[in-house]
Amino acid sequence: MAVVKKNIVTDGLSGKLGRNLVFRQSNGKTIVASSPTPSGTYSEKQLDQRKVFTKASHYAKIQMADPVFGKKYRMAAKAKGLRTPSNLAVQDYLRPPVIESLNASNYHGEPGDEIIVEAYDDLEVEKVTVEIYHADGSLVEKGMASTNGNAFEWHYSASVANADYAGDKIIVKAFDHPGNETIKELVLISNN
Repeated sequence: MAVVKKNIVTDGLSGKLGRNLVFRQSNGKTIVASSPTPSGTYSEKQLDQRKVFTKASHYAKIQMADPVFGKKYRMAAKAKGLRTPSNLAVQDYLRPPVIESLNASNYHGEPGDEIIVEAYDDLEVEKVTVEIYHADGSLVEKGMASTNGNAFEWHYSASVANADYAGDKIIVKAFDHPGNETIKELVLISNN
């Protein structure tokens, strides 16, 4: 691959030239590369990846046509310095949200105790759910977390008394607009 600088013959050129050269533009530069030669046979993993990318491209096309989410993707792409919002939508489809942290230090088994979750996504986290289970697997409570003005910080207020919470498990799930899900778990330790 070669990068062409200040050449009046190739400046702005893109596409295939003959059988051997391919020109493309990237960030104001002309890139010259040899033509790819596909083998014609694809592994099962490659075929699966093509299907996923086809779905991601279809998702992006639908989102760009949607007045609400098209605008959100355009604004987010501009804020991130990306050239095309459609690429951001493809990226959003392919990547699940990230749960950065799960803070249960203020949970002591009392109603009103707060669990704080930091989560983010390429566009936005749509919802965060919190479930608390006893060590034997029985459900203590579950519900939706909410944001308090900070799109990355989600708060869940406990609603059930749970005096013997040592060894219980908190399971947090974050969901994005394309439907991707991320799960994070934390086993509680009593401070008594």
